[in-house]
Amino acid sequence: MKHIIGKSWIAVFILFIFVSGCSNNGNKNEASVGANQIQNSPSGLPASGAAPAVQPNPGDAAVSVDGKILKKSELEKDIKEKFNTLKDKIPAEKQNEFKENLKKQLLEVFIIKTILGNEVEKRKIEASPQEVQALMDKIKAGIPPSKKIEDFLKENKVTKDDLILAVKIEKFRDMEIGQKAKPTQKEISKFYNDNREKLFVEPESVHVRHILVTVGKDDTEKVKQEKKAKIEDLRKQLLSGGNFAELARKNSDCPSKEVGGDLSFIKRGQTVKIFEDAAFSQKVNVIGPVIKTEYGYHIIEVLDRKPAKKVTLDEAKGKISIYLEQQKKGQIFSDILKSLKEKAKIILY
Repeated sequence: MKHIIGKSWIAVFILFIFVSGCSNNGNKNEASVGANQIQNSPSGLPASGAAPAVQPNPGDAAVSVDGKILKKSELEKDIKEKFNTLKDKIPAEKQNEFKENLKKQLLEVFIIKTILGNEVEKRKIEASPQEVQALMDKIKAGIPPSKKIEDFLKENKVTKDDLILAVKIEKFRDMEIGQKAKPTQKEISKFYNDNREKLFVEPESVHVRHILVTVGKDDTEKVKQEKKAKIEDLRKQLLSGGNFAELARKNSDCPSKEVGGDLSFIKRGQTVKIFEDAAFSQKVNVIGPVIKTEYGYHIIEVLDRKPAKKVTLDEAKGKISIYLEQQKKGQIFSDILKSLKEKAKIILY
């Protein structure tokens, strides 16, 4: 069930809305595009066939939202920077399509950010330093422990002003949605019954620890034999009462050696097939035979087993409630954005 519960809305918002790195410049003399032109475009941008009423400075402006302009030069620079970080992963024949989609996304980001920024300013919504810090803590919790939050924000061009705006927008969203997103018991029960077999069965799992002696593709036959002899000797020590955790710490080539080779509970499909078959066929507290996988030689010990188990509605209803509330909030907020777009003066050049 935990896999269907997404990240908090605000963390996702920061990552996908405020990474444009584009600056705004005011211009109050722009005419507006009709609301229906924005509605009819799947991306939320004015429909491609709709001509703006006025197009001043067409060589400089990419889009204008309620008088705030995103310059073409800024947009092109942002596209280039983001494309360069990903181009090695994009097939050559798909790169032009990728750039075009990226352009649409960045234009949409600018439009949404501007519209919401104007709305929270109009409503005089404030963000306290404590609220901004709480947001930073949420973001920090979602990135690798080795990554500094300051570096992460800098890499994604998220400024302090962006964080402040994000807090204000979340407060605006909560004011607008209120209790409307709370799921009913009937909705929770329906979701459980509709997904009982797919989401609410915990598969069999085993708690294992192992010692690994890696075998490299360039190892000679002599080296491979020496490594095989090493792992067999370690197994003999274990069978003679040797301390598994201590031997793993001193001899294993797996990062799990830091915790005595402990891999905790694993489920089928989480490890390579040979390792999985051995782990799920061994008895508890028995030192298994040496096995060889693509990584090298392993000794496995199963410490515990958990049989497959069905999760009851009572056990799952808390997480289901959170998930359904997130889904409803997303839909309601999408409707709010649509309404704000219809009222905004948007010119796409």
